[in-house]
Amino acid sequence: MSIPGGTIKDAPAFEYRGSMLDVARHFISVEDVKYYIDQMAVYKLNHLHLHLTDDQGWRIEIKSWPKLTEIGGSTEVGGGKGGFYTQDQYKDIVAYAADRFITIVPEVDMPGHTNSALASYAELNPGVNLPNGKLDSVNKAPLDYEMPSKNPQASELYTGIEVGWSTFAPKLELTYAFVDSVVRELSEITPGPYFHIGGDESHVTEKDDYVYFIERVQDIVSKYGKTSIGWDEVATAKLLPGNVAQFWALEANAKLAKDQGNKVLMSPAKKVYLDMQYDSLSRIGLHWAAYVELDSAYLWEPSEYVSGITAENILGVEAPLWTETVTNRADIDYLVFPRLTAIAEVAWTKKDRRSWEGYSRRVPVHGKRWDIQGVGFYKSPKITW
Repeated sequence: MSIPGGTIKDAPAFEYRGSMLDVARHFISVEDVKYYIDQMAVYKLNHLHLHLTDDQGWRIEIKSWPKLTEIGGSTEVGGGKGGFYTQDQYKDIVAYAADRFITIVPEVDMPGHTNSALASYAELNPGVNLPNGKLDSVNKAPLDYEMPSKNPQASELYTGIEVGWSTFAPKLELTYAFVDSVVRELSEITPGPYFHIGGDESHVTEKDDYVYFIERVQDIVSKYGKTSIGWDEVATAKLLPGNVAQFWALEANAKLAKDQGNKVLMSPAKKVYLDMQYDSLSRIGLHWAAYVELDSAYLWEPSEYVSGITAENILGVEAPLWTETVTNRADIDYLVFPRLTAIAEVAWTKKDRRSWEGYSRRVPVHGKRWDIQGVGFYKSPKITW
């Protein structure tokens, strides 16, 4: 018997095709992270961004600052027990991903989203940092984040989901010694080229202080041989050559990055945020950005989404899964599938070769496979399953 030969020519539209898993709001076990890596690999996604720190939890062991996990890793949204990865567990995740051609991108979010660190080490906290808002509860005045307190107090652990009220002290030298230690230890066990510095929603950080902080942290990351990625707000600072702004909200920030000659990673919340509800009846998820049905996740083009940001300005596409409402693997399955397949196709296939009609015919085949595998995916009414 003879089998006819053939040649397949295929290449991705974008170099970076990824997803983000927020393990800070709710801790995600090593086993479930590996499960997510396996699912990503099926669809040729090649970067897993791990959101390792936030107000609600610090999830990676830092040997030089052990209270980060002892205290900061001890809870999560809703008051659960939290958890963290030892450095050996993190290295195991990195190796597991590499075996599947996926690069881990660690994120330490700063200068905002930092309450778990401020709750762990009082000396990092310049004033009374309250989980319930921006104001000093005694004086009812904005907190002074510039001058270290003579008697710093650790902030309270936080288990809510409000954002924007915490910050590191941008003028405190200890802040940068701390950041240096964290970046050094995490870079040593991260073979990939990227280190994500966060930078989003720092609402109580003064603008000039924010810019100063981002520029100093970029230098620290560069010192340890990594390229910084930051949420699009970082483009309001001067970016180092090669650093990346991750567009999620403000088109103006994406344009600032482009105008500096830097690449943009496309993660528009209205299209690729996997924590958004499908519709008003979705059992979990949020909808502050939009309801994102399957067709909405598919029907967009990264090189046309922001005026003036073309394919040559784009590093790639990333679909984040924030976990304010996600507590287990079943929740991950419900919010991620089938939308991740739509976004994977947007990242791989050029616009002139994509069609909703073609995708609609193909994705039910994957639905049958998910049923066999026990993946509890959302059966979108937009598809005949």
